[in-house]
Amino acid sequence: MKRFSLAFATAVAVSAVTAATAFAHVEFKSSTPGKGKTASTHISTVTVTFSGPIRKGTLKVTGPGAKTYSNGSGGRDPRKISRLRVPMKSGLKAGSYKASWTITAADGHAEKGSFTFKLK
Repeated sequence: MKRFSLAFATAVAVSAVTAATAFAHVEFKSSTPGKGKTASTHISTVTVTFSGPIRKGTLKVTGPGAKTYSNGSGGRDPRKISRLRVPMKSGLKAGSYKASWTITAADGHAEKGSFTFKLK
C-alpha cells in the first residue's frame, strides 16, 4: 500500500508541475532602452525580451510629433526566439518615445503592451 501511495503522490506532483507549465503565459521581461529610462539619440534598435519563446510579433516606436521612428514593424529576433526587435530611423530627436508591441506566444496566447522611454 505504501508503494501505491508513493507512486500516486509522485504522479500527482508531476501532473501539477506539467499543468502549471502548460498554462504559464509569456510575460514582458526587459527592454532596450529600459522601460522608463533615458538613452542616447544614437540608438539603432529597440528590443523587448519576454519570459519565454514567441511565435511572432510586431514592435513599433513613436515619438515627438506623434511620428513613427521605427523602420517597419519589427519582428522576432532570429538570434533569440524570446525577443522582438525593430531598427530605428536615423536622426532621432530628444524627447519621449513609446514602444508598442504585439506577440503570439509559443502557446498561442496573444498579448500586447507598451512602454515609454526618453532620448537625450
